[in-house]
Amino acid sequence: MTITVTSATRQLYIYQLLASGAHLSKKDIQRKFSVDARTVQRDFASIRNFMSEYLNEYELEYDTKDHTYYLKSNRLGLSKSQCLVLIKVLLASRSLSRKELDPLISSLLALLTQQDQKDIKPIIQSELDGYVELRNLKDKQLLAAIYTFSKIILQRETITIEYTTQRHKFVTRTIAPIALTFSDYYFYVVSYNHQFKKNTIYRLDRILNWKYATHKIPLNERLPFDLGDEKKKFQLMYPGKMITIQFEYTGIVEAALDKFPISRTIKKIDDHTFLLEVTTYDTGALMWFLSQKDMVTIVNPPEFRQQMKETLYAMLSNYED
Repeated sequence: MTITVTSATRQLYIYQLLASGAHLSKKDIQRKFSVDARTVQRDFASIRNFMSEYLNEYELEYDTKDHTYYLKSNRLGLSKSQCLVLIKVLLASRSLSRKELDPLISSLLALLTQQDQKDIKPIIQSELDGYVELRNLKDKQLLAAIYTFSKIILQRETITIEYTTQRHKFVTRTIAPIALTFSDYYFYVVSYNHQFKKNTIYRLDRILNWKYATHKIPLNERLPFDLGDEKKKFQLMYPGKMITIQFEYTGIVEAALDKFPISRTIKKIDDHTFLLEVTTYDTGALMWFLSQKDMVTIVNPPEFRQQMKETLYAMLSNYED
């Protein structure tokens, strides 16, 4: 018995393939349904009119090079370049374990057409094969934790955490999480600590367990924290005392200014030396300055210059025989 395929069935079939990212030629449909070119042209025209009226976030496009039709998204999904940038950032950040990274990249690629996936995979394959996960993150489920703590922050909850410090000491803290951020490989939870009466920073992967606290920290006791503003001052996620530092620099000026968002060039001293000024927290700043070898000379303030000298003397003493 011959089954007659209606135009509606044919058009639904065409749309389903287009929605999955396929590029279709009129000849593909002619062979599939044994219809002429005019019929297929009417099918594509009907689909274009339907999307124009009901699904205007998509457009039916024609590739003159391959002579195929495909769907182009105006607002939904990712472009090939957007997807590539996201994957590159994920790989460079080393912020996830391999178990979480691979499925995430696969999910991002699945948003693209098959041809776009083929274009991107060779670009990322070398980095993906050579990806080295951080030892501390190997067995961590960070994606779920990031979502959970984001909800806790929005709901202004108070929780009690079991935490391992950087000195490998096990502690219990009752905190009110107020912000979640990422810096230098790791995610951090900024929280108000009622015991210490200040905002403290906890690395998310070091939080072993958590539970809702018996007593809430009142909202009026919590200290304000502007993540956008504070991120400009943190270096390596170390807090400390707010300070404005002037220093002579012989390195790449743009790199130093980018490292410290609140910064400026005061003057050019000679062809290789500039006087720069930054406003930041002192602890992380000191660590960065020490990483710059002899390219940095602290000028002001005198107490920070002295702290730099004392740290250098202490470092030198480690190498005295």
